Amino acid sequence: MIRDLHRFTSAPDEGPWLATLLGHQVRIKTSGKDTDGKLAVFEFIEKPHSQPPPFTRHAFIEVFCILDGTLTFQFLNQEAFEAAPGTVITVPSRKPHTFWNRASESSRVLNVCTPAGLDSFFEESEALLKKVSPGSDDKIFLAEMARLRERYGLEHVAPPPEDRWD
Repeated sequence: MIRDLHRFTSAPDEGPWLATLLGHQVRIKTSGKDTDGKLAVFEFIEKPHSQPPPFTRHAFIEVFCILDGTLTFQFLNQEAFEAAPGTVITVPSRKPHTFWNRASESSRVLNVCTPAGLDSFFEESEALLKKVSPGSDDKIFLAEMARLRERYGLEHVAPPPEDRWD
């Protein structure tokens, strides 16, 4: 309905930035709560010279749209490639992948997931990070993060690639 369209329109500065374990900044643009769990859209900032996380697979389909900067992307057992602004990368369900930023400038990416769920993962992940205090038990925190990843179907299937800087 046209009268409800404004609910789903996001201004560039709308919504809080969430922190992630890997140091990303994530902002949910369209929550799965607004789409009956069918779709989530968020924006993230990949910091300069980031390290690749482990290869991960999941049941949802994920689309990366590079807005600014360059993102290095790799599917398991394939060559890494550089994704410049305007590049769209579609990750099929269950296909292991990873990404990172080799550049000295941040990368900004619009990410679309269907069905939704990754948005809620990021919200819960940030809540868990906020509970961690300096000197807290890392084993307990890592075990809680592992349970959170398992609940959202995020499976680490291979160690991170060794990045070869050119």
